[in-house]
Amino acid sequence: MKKLLIVLLSVALLATLCACNYVPSTRFMSSAQVNALTKKYDKPQAELTLNYRTGGTDVEVKVVYDLLLSQTPIATVRFIQLVNDGFYESTFMDNYDSTNKYLTFGRYVYVQSKQNESKNVYLKNPMDVTFKGEFKSNGYRQPKEGYAQFSLLSLAMYHDAWTESNNTFDSANGYLIMAMANQTLNSDNYAVFATVNSITVKYGDKEATSHSNLPSDVNSILTKTSKTSYTVYDDDSETNSTSVSLLSESNRVKVHIEILGDYDWSALPKIGQ
Repeated sequence: MKKLLIVLLSVALLATLCACNYVPSTRFMSSAQVNALTKKYDKPQAELTLNYRTGGTDVEVKVVYDLLLSQTPIATVRFIQLVNDGFYESTFMDNYDSTNKYLTFGRYVYVQSKQNESKNVYLKNPMDVTFKGEFKSNGYRQPKEGYAQFSLLSLAMYHDAWTESNNTFDSANGYLIMAMANQTLNSDNYAVFATVNSITVKYGDKEATSHSNLPSDVNSILTKTSKTSYTVYDDDSETNSTSVSLLSESNRVKVHIEILGDYDWSALPKIGQ
């Protein structure tokens, strides 16, 4: 009996260790895993910088986010890993949904063609790992704090990847949406994982801070709806191309993201397959 108990305890311990280090894409984290994460990574934050030019003036918008690790742990961990891997570098805001009032980014990269120095091209930003998003439609249980609601500039993962088992959008892969209004979208299919802590806007040499709303002209340039058809390539060889509708070049908003805090991010669990 004693030997059996020791064996059972060993198996349970091994399972716990494995669960802490690897999170399959087909399930969510346990309460124990979430508690361990929030204890190790207390109040993580990220800083997102948007750069664009309007009326001959360079504009820089810096947004510091509080990452909702306890409410959407898988989406938050995946976001941190993508940022630290440099996934969002050279990406830009590519589409504005005027009905639901949000921007998308992370899907395309704007680069200069190696074959023609005077020509710029759009490249697809591939995602190798998909994971089951923390959406109600996936059966994700409501966290103790409740589902985070959309507010101005909040970030969310959304169901933009097919699962292998069935043809429904119930997975995510890293492309993000940014809310451009205090409006709650269908939380069944979106997981808000980052809310605004502070906003700083710099117009040329002038700087202004707003913690609740962006200045109207900044909000306007970010939500311009003019779109143009561009050719997107799988690589710089300019083959395997397809035509997509993106925001025009004059509206291009570059994205830069950094994860704040002095943490050992290598200890984060692996997300996906």
